[in-house]
Amino acid sequence: MTLDQIETFINVVECGSFKSASEKLFRSQPALSVAVKKLEEELGVTLFNREEYRPKLTEQGEAFFIRSKELFSKAKSLENFGKELGLGHEIEIKIAIDGICPLPEILKVIRLFNKEYPATKINLSFEIIGGAPEKLSNGSVQLAISPGLEIDPASFVMNKMTEVKMVPVASSLLFEKPIDKIKYAELKEFPQIVVRSTGDESSNRSYGVIDGGRQWSVGDLQTKKEIIQAGLGWGNLPIHNVHNELESGDLYDLSRNGLVSSSIPIYLMKSVSFPQGPLSKRMWELFTDAFSL
Repeated sequence: MTLDQIETFINVVECGSFKSASEKLFRSQPALSVAVKKLEEELGVTLFNREEYRPKLTEQGEAFFIRSKELFSKAKSLENFGKELGLGHEIEIKIAIDGICPLPEILKVIRLFNKEYPATKINLSFEIIGGAPEKLSNGSVQLAISPGLEIDPASFVMNKMTEVKMVPVASSLLFEKPIDKIKYAELKEFPQIVVRSTGDESSNRSYGVIDGGRQWSVGDLQTKKEIIQAGLGWGNLPIHNVHNELESGDLYDLSRNGLVSSSIPIYLMKSVSFPQGPLSKRMWELFTDAFSL
């Protein structure tokens, strides 16, 4: 029995078919079938009932799948640990940050790191709705700071850093009558400004969008804010981005009109699939200490 056989078996189960697993693993379907068949022969157990259209786990297969997941997770952790032992200091640390995150607090930690390792290049990318976890999952970055919305928690180590309150706001320029007289149902008549996801797998996702309303799509939060301030639409923005405008009356909090404000948890994340170098680990430690994770 090999780890390759175990990985193949797990992916066939999770993907639902040999065809889907072959596409995920970039291996031929016959090769996967042979690997699972050899595993069954070595164990002397039938793992799949192949009489149906899709392979279905037998009772023994279900029990073996649970133990296989445990074994494979531990084996990958050991493999990553071994790779980490061989890594030297990274010349660059890449961090993906979701646009709703409170940047000043994040930059304080990065400033501490820069004092310790001034020769290390810091590469920050700013993402929207799932873009940061996707970059982490494909190895493009070492760390991500993002909401944990619609992701597989088994793929990441996640520590909650803080929460960001999202507030529905508009300018009085948007409406012909006093803004405090606008009812929830009337907002569907005006464009809701939404930000496009930067993630390939989640490009159509959006949050806090009201059903049946008009939508305008933009590429970043700053553009969204300026469009809302210009009276061309309304939308949800992080409270730390609009605090001054709400205080001055430049923007109005539409939660008074029946819309709901929401608090989104923000997580510090690292992938379980890619090893961490010593400086990535140090950056993780600094964030952990700063946010008391």
